Amino acid sequence: MQETARPQLHIAVCDDEALERQRIADLVNQIMPEEGLSCRVTSYESGADLLSAIQHGGRFQILLLDVMMEGLDGMALAAALREKGDHTAIIFISSNLEMALRGYEVEAARYLAKPVDRERLREALMFCYRTRLAQKEILLPTASGQRRILPSDLIYAETWERGVRLVLKDGREETGLKISELAAMLPERQFVFCHRTILVNLAFIQSIRYCELELRSGATLPISKYRQTEIRKQLMRYLEG
Repeated sequence: MQETARPQLHIAVCDDEALERQRIADLVNQIMPEEGLSCRVTSYESGADLLSAIQHGGRFQILLLDVMMEGLDGMALAAALREKGDHTAIIFISSNLEMALRGYEVEAARYLAKPVDRERLREALMFCYRTRLAQKEILLPTASGQRRILPSDLIYAETWERGVRLVLKDGREETGLKISELAAMLPERQFVFCHRTILVNLAFIQSIRYCELELRSGATLPISKYRQTEIRKQLMRYLEG
């Protein structure tokens, strides 16, 4: 049987430094075919230009954004997109580590230091592809019928009286599955039990405190004291790629 062709990915590079912008675009054009992926790269010299392209119908799967640019910088552009519900994968590029580390505020996938290292860029691109673009939907039985969801849209799940309650990016859902059955359907590297009745997506964890974790939304979940060390290790492995 012939393998189904993978779709072409549209990737935007936004940097106000012409030489760095061209170098990053060239690296992307080299790396993606090496990974067996087809891509089209479009470069922008300002955040305003890229935002305008998106507002006029431009669709991208990955954005590589310089954090510090004149006018609309990468951080402000990312915030504007998130406010409109746009969850396109973002890789920040910056010579300012402090600014780059604020990327958690806008769900950035990776932060790369300038000058961009080829292999670190490869890892960041493939991380975005694996976790956001290559994910398979899972089919869940719910009260309203069968529903397809992407694992990356699931923030956490908790047991309840008739099965499992799911907290998703776009609301809540309930399924009659056991939480162990749900866990078996999800990427093991991305989900962890913080409590025997709660399964959480590592991508949404903001911080870990004693017997409690905080999500990016500001909500908190309990952590079993017996699981705390292991959760910290798994979160570090996840963030390091």
